[in-house]
Amino acid sequence: MSTLTSCSSSDEDRTGAIAVGENGAVGSVNLLGVLLVAAAEGEPARLLGTLENESDQSVEVTITDDDDEVVITVEPDEQLSLLHNETIIDTADDAPGANTTITVATSDDTTDLLVPVLDGTLDQYRPYVPE
Repeated sequence: MSTLTSCSSSDEDRTGAIAVGENGAVGSVNLLGVLLVAAAEGEPARLLGTLENESDQSVEVTITDDDDEVVITVEPDEQLSLLHNETIIDTADDAPGANTTITVATSDDTTDLLVPVLDGTLDQYRPYVPE
């Protein structure tokens, strides 16, 4: 005889899992939960996620899309949360609800990530929509 059990959680507990960013790696830097938050296509977009430098040296990470570029320095053995380190690109290349490609590069490596573009529809992302 088999027993099947399940547990449930409240809607409040699940809201954090509704939209998840993309993971990847570039050189010694892990990219965790990367996504963009913007009011609309062509509007400024905030980059969210975590950059984790596994090396013993600082790494410059360059993030680009079709028309923007930002450079972020990640210190040795650091997990840099973009939640607390505001990083804005000038224009979102796609509308909220779509996925868009960003290129992430270090001096050693380059990778493309297909990341979600979100807006303030979900409460947890509303504070991060650039003004």
